[in-house]
Amino acid sequence: MRKFIGIFYLVLAVIMTSGAGYMGTLPDIESEFSYLRKESSEKSIAPYSVQELDKKNEQKLKPVPRDDDKYVDIIIKKDKSSQYMNDVNDVILILEKLRKCLNTNQDIQKFNAIVSNLIDNVDYIKTEYEGKPEENYLSYNKLIQISSIARETASFRTRIQRTQPYIPYTSSDNIYTKENLDSKLKNLLNTVNETIFILKNLE
Repeated sequence: MRKFIGIFYLVLAVIMTSGAGYMGTLPDIESEFSYLRKESSEKSIAPYSVQELDKKNEQKLKPVPRDDDKYVDIIIKKDKSSQYMNDVNDVILILEKLRKCLNTNQDIQKFNAIVSNLIDNVDYIKTEYEGKPEENYLSYNKLIQISSIARETASFRTRIQRTQPYIPYTSSDNIYTKENLDSKLKNLLNTVNETIFILKNLE
């Protein structure tokens, strides 16, 4: 009987204590860590929109410095095709000088010096790229054309200066007239403008 009573009290004690837990007050975790969520949210917001960033980048862009060797070496001169663009860039600078010379009617010495520089550069390009894919480019063939026209015009201008004192202006055999020279200079200027446009629009 005593053994039975002991077991009864033991079972009663288990029943009474089962399910019992912490009876105190739990901390407010939500309010304690709310500042962390706020900081994370603030950091995730970009300071500028995509449109604003694009606008800022556009404002920082500078015009292409074609006369800057560092630009040519670093930006343009990357592979074989870029080397062609690098060589073309040199010719563009010469053609722009020639255009200015023609528009301002500079003297024959200045004109012939620029034309000579142009011919040398185009001859280099012809030697370097003849028989290669670049030979089929419109720009390549335009360079050969402008070199030929510039050479012919410079030769004509030199001859007209040398023969003018000796050949009567009204002679029917005289091709070295001011009208013919003006026509050749005008044709050269038009070709220079066309060539510059094509070279500057190389892909």
